[in-house]
Amino acid sequence: MEPGNLENLMEKVKTIAHGPHADLLNKLIDLLYEREMEEPDYFSPEDEAAIAEGMAQIARGETIAWEDLKKELGL
Repeated sequence: MEPGNLENLMEKVKTIAHGPHADLLNKLIDLLYEREMEEPDYFSPEDEAAIAEGMAQIARGETIAWEDLKKELGL
């Protein structure tokens, strides 16, 4: 990763770490860190494509509220 990109990433992480999704960010980072230490190729190309698509959906505002998802799944 280029130094400028790392600085940009760190600014984003700092912003999220101070927001309402800080706990989720911490869990995700812990998961990724543990997997990286154990098995560097944890995500398959299909996993990475699914993650990228999910991020694109979020960027487009295509989200669903947790309560609505629970109702949809009958939880």
